Amino acid sequence: MSRDEMAKLLYDVSPNQLESYLIANGWNHDGNLGKLASIWHRPEAISADAEVLVPQLSIAKDFRDRLVDAVLAIAAYENRTPVEVVNATAGHFADYIRVRVFHRDVEAGTIPLNDGVMLNSRARDLMASAALSTMSKRRYFSGARPPEAQDYINSLRLGQTEIGSYIVTVIAPVTPVQSNQDVIPLTPLARVVTANLASGLEALSRAVEKFAQAEDLTVFDEAVSFGASSNMCDALLGLSGEQRTRGFEISIAPSTSEKFCNEAKTFVFDAEKVAYIVAASEYYKDNYVLTGRTISGFVKRLDRPRADEDGTITIEALLGEVEKNITVELGAADYLEAVTAHRAKEIVQCTGDVHVTARTAKLLNPTGFRVLQSGNLF
Repeated sequence: MSRDEMAKLLYDVSPNQLESYLIANGWNHDGNLGKLASIWHRPEAISADAEVLVPQLSIAKDFRDRLVDAVLAIAAYENRTPVEVVNATAGHFADYIRVRVFHRDVEAGTIPLNDGVMLNSRARDLMASAALSTMSKRRYFSGARPPEAQDYINSLRLGQTEIGSYIVTVIAPVTPVQSNQDVIPLTPLARVVTANLASGLEALSRAVEKFAQAEDLTVFDEAVSFGASSNMCDALLGLSGEQRTRGFEISIAPSTSEKFCNEAKTFVFDAEKVAYIVAASEYYKDNYVLTGRTISGFVKRLDRPRADEDGTITIEALLGEVEKNITVELGAADYLEAVTAHRAKEIVQCTGDVHVTARTAKLLNPTGFRVLQSGNLF
């Protein structure tokens, strides 16, 4: 790597960050050269080769060159590559979220253009969903983003692509903040968002495993309180490509700052799990189908065109713990029974697939309609 390339790599690294790296790795601060540079040595080394000068004046013409010299000196002593030193320095002040997609069509390190664009876009949407659910827990977010969430999204950076199937890295800078008393350190917003992203993905993963066994959509309810949402699900679906055929892995590596150090986590979603996330997303948007449900309740409304014998009724029934007005299309004979039940205030029952949306619920393919008269309720 040339010096010019090194200088570009160090664009986001400040002297304070490099000094923090030196402290964390056992280097001693031995004073300053005026305002020009700080001097650092290894406590166990006598050789002058173990000296690092960290430039301080960013306005100086040779500032970037001297920063490159400092990184090269550190790398030489620690037997690491300059890139490893830069990454470790940046990692002290940023959370890293890596998205790796896997499928035979990306093993060579390339990806179809449309899917590549979508991958970057959905990685941003994933971070946006985490920021939004940090501020309030909802099943679905719409409308303009709060200023705090937008500022956080604007602070994100896209890291250099990596070899290994196809990998996108999102860098979330973590800037420590302090209380008004300037004594008690507070958790930075970026760190809270990263933790919320991890908890949301973990809860969604658990819900997906439960749904795979029971196919009960209500298992996704609990995940909302941990940060999951339809927005998160849609972002995850986009990571799998336009055809939703690729699996993907999300690795979260929090910054190595000791004050706010959390455990690194990895979440894997294969193609089968992607199909379940589709169901979760629709459920969170109140657009889903409950198959093979038997509903019962009072007839709330009757609708039949003047010239038709068939008609539609509305049954006031419970779906789980939620009361819904469910419409059912009935043939002539069943409709007449429903009219009688309505007048007599008797409960009716019917079986089918319930299609639920935010505002409506409809029983599809209804069968077995009957009136439950007194003494025949069970």
